[in-house]
Amino acid sequence: MTEPGTGEDAPFGMGFRSRLTLALILAAVLPMTAFGLLVLAIGVVVGGPAADANLARILLFGLAIAVLLAVFVSYLLAADLTRPLRAIAAAVDRVSAGDLSTPIRVGGDDELARLAESHNRLAADLERRNRELGRILAAIEGASPRDGVDFLAGKAALDAQAAFGMIDARVVFADPTTVPTDEVVPGEARPLRAELRVGNDALGVLVGRVPATRTWERADQDLFELFASEIAVAIRNAQLFGQVEAQNAQLLELDAAKDDFLRGVSHNLQTPLTSIRAHVEQLEIDRPDQRLGIIAEQAERLSRMVRQLLTVTRLESGALHPRSEVVSLATRVRKAWEALGTADVPFTLDDRAGGWLAVADTDQLDQVLWALLDNAVKYGGRTPVAVEIVVDEAASRLRMTISDGGSGIAEADRPRLFGRFVRGAERTPDEGSGLGLYVSHELCRAMGGDLFLEPPVPAHGAAFSVRLPGEPGNEA
Repeated sequence: MTEPGTGEDAPFGMGFRSRLTLALILAAVLPMTAFGLLVLAIGVVVGGPAADANLARILLFGLAIAVLLAVFVSYLLAADLTRPLRAIAAAVDRVSAGDLSTPIRVGGDDELARLAESHNRLAADLERRNRELGRILAAIEGASPRDGVDFLAGKAALDAQAAFGMIDARVVFADPTTVPTDEVVPGEARPLRAELRVGNDALGVLVGRVPATRTWERADQDLFELFASEIAVAIRNAQLFGQVEAQNAQLLELDAAKDDFLRGVSHNLQTPLTSIRAHVEQLEIDRPDQRLGIIAEQAERLSRMVRQLLTVTRLESGALHPRSEVVSLATRVRKAWEALGTADVPFTLDDRAGGWLAVADTDQLDQVLWALLDNAVKYGGRTPVAVEIVVDEAASRLRMTISDGGSGIAEADRPRLFGRFVRGAERTPDEGSGLGLYVSHELCRAMGGDLFLEPPVPAHGAAFSVRLPGEPGNEA
């Protein structure tokens, strides 16, 4: 079967206008033809064959004239009768292209006029809903979680009034089942209601009224509920944003309290440690004892950890300002190694600086060297430790690599190794504070250099490289 309204339904494939024109022609010609045949028959009966021939020619000529007039008049009538249909078709095409502003003008009160009126009404409703949808989208785009819940609720009420032409609107934060539903009373303002819901959570209800003269159909209610659902999402985002902001503020307060605590503890520990080291040195002079050496070594170790804590607080407060001077890296490395007191661990230093000197803060550089060498001994399992110093003359940089022969660093630990209070999975009984690499990394950056972990090499341990600014010495 063919679909209604297609050209395949028409006889002989003719269109509506062609069929209308043909019908008008036939309606005009057939009665005249029948009348002419009737007159011709009467003439044959009354006047004989001679009269019949003359009458036939006259009738044929009149019929030809009638056909021509019928065709011309039928064409004009068909064009006039189909003009409303063409206007409707053109209007449908404009609607398809998005133009809803041009109505169809058809006079009268027949079927075509009612069809045009229905189209105009539907186009007007569609245009109005498009405007409402545009206002809804603009309202949603203007909602920010930073504005807060109360501001968004008030803004939603105003936006609803502007978008839907409401008399009033408000957001009620309550269980929707506890908010009464007003009845629709003819002639009075129509009450509206839409739940503010995010998933299965009901946040409240958006209620309001529209004028009694305002038509309200199912499509309008769908738009109203869509607006309410989007506002609910914006309000929930504002609630979550407020919670995150409050938690962030609390975390900042805790972090500041922690920094104050570390700063106070660090300062308070320095005084007794200094006193302990001084008394140990005096006792060693009076009565040498191996246990005093252990006490001095551990006190020095604790003092360095306290210095790390102080450095962290100074780094985070921005109070750390390096005092740059030129130093020999190899000399500082040897002194740092001797200070560790690990004579049982094999140590090699390959100095290929060629007389180049590093530009660094000596105190901060000593902290970096102590932390890296101590880690190489501790996490390398007291395997041989090697230090290599090379120079990049083109970049005016010195590069120092400290490596051990241990098991290396686990792949999962590598991305987070320079974080605060981070320790690798391979821990030793003396785990330390987890600040050494973080402090060393920040100190190197403060001195205009960098500290990074070298890529893993099979059957080799961990390797850290320090890159610092350099300049040629007198021997270079």
